[in-house]
Amino acid sequence: MTLRRFFSPSVQMAVGLGVFGLAGYLFVALTGHTLSTDQANLAVTLYFVVNVIGPGIFAALEQVTSRAVASGQPVRAVVRRVCASGGSLAAVVVAVLLLLAPFAVDRTLGGDWVLFAEVLATPALIAALSVVRGLLAGLQRFSGYAVTLTVEGGVRLGLCGLLVVLQASEAWLFGLAYLGGSVLATLAGLLWLPKGRSAATSSAVAAPPVGKALAALAAATLLSQLLPNLAPLAVNSRLPLDSVVALAFGQAVVVARIPLLLLYPIQTMLLPSLTAAASKGDHGFVARRIKLALAVLCGLGLAYAVVFTLVGPWLLRTFMGTKVDPATAVTMLLAVSTVILIGAFVAQPALVALGRDNTITLGWAVGSVATLVMVTLPGDPPFVAALAQTVGPLLTLLVMLLGLRAALRRATAATGGASRTTEAP
Repeated sequence: MTLRRFFSPSVQMAVGLGVFGLAGYLFVALTGHTLSTDQANLAVTLYFVVNVIGPGIFAALEQVTSRAVASGQPVRAVVRRVCASGGSLAAVVVAVLLLLAPFAVDRTLGGDWVLFAEVLATPALIAALSVVRGLLAGLQRFSGYAVTLTVEGGVRLGLCGLLVVLQASEAWLFGLAYLGGSVLATLAGLLWLPKGRSAATSSAVAAPPVGKALAALAAATLLSQLLPNLAPLAVNSRLPLDSVVALAFGQAVVVARIPLLLLYPIQTMLLPSLTAAASKGDHGFVARRIKLALAVLCGLGLAYAVVFTLVGPWLLRTFMGTKVDPATAVTMLLAVSTVILIGAFVAQPALVALGRDNTITLGWAVGSVATLVMVTLPGDPPFVAALAQTVGPLLTLLVMLLGLRAALRRATAATGGASRTTEAP
């Protein structure tokens, strides 16, 4: 409660995000410095896989929960529905992983079945955390949301640091430390939820059924995480497990993606306000917010791309212990692709608020298919992957912006038509 008394929710979110982001960065850095090349590659691969099947799928559960609560539906009813839908989704993901196990474990995890067991535990752990965070976001309890970020990152930092001190030499131990942060973050978030609240948070408005919305958004969020993580997974599959080039590329992707962390609080705080505005028919507010965010992104993104291209290799050598420098073209493409991805993530909350889940799914699907096709092309694996990682997100962003423009035009026209009908004698 002390943080709530002395800091605004936005400051708390920034602090929580900083700890959370630092933990992910240091996970890759510490494993790179501590483990052998093959074990470090496995740890980095686990990092990417967990983020694809964890947040990649269950971010949808958080968004659906937040939207349902923010639109005025009774909280207890929302909890019952999202828990049922989330549990079903987690079961489906586990079943798919088990079916893929004979092919995927050797190909992506070096035949390490203990790491695969950690991957199997991910859906249930992240589903629970996503429901808690969705409730906190929908109720606009951003102080509690920030606590979950701080706890998740802090626990990861502490456990990984302990493993370094103990000279742990196995990737699966660091995997346990990574997932342990999510478990304790869920428990911390539960403490910030209101007790005995069943009434609607505001005047209820029409919203898509939770199950239907979850299925559409789950596909979209899975693709949204698959798209930025396809490149390092493709490079790891095309190069030997002990390849220092593959490890350097994976580490470069992690460092290049650091600005994406800035999107986390922006998305979380944008969605409830955009949902409320769309529910009231204030589509001008939605358009203004997105235009402002994209304009700021263009300016900051250009500066970031130049800086990362120049200092990225030094950062990798100094903080990640990278043994080889990525090519300048690879570094530049990774920076540009990060800026494009941020643009897509900025546009997504507006589409969610307008109920355009299918447009989101289409955008990420187009980008993912393009990336998947391109990473299989012949040539230097890191360069081919970095180029694919730029073209794919660009196509995604174009689909989303075109869909958003069309949705706003239709919504504005419908609102204007309804107003004229109401005012007619």
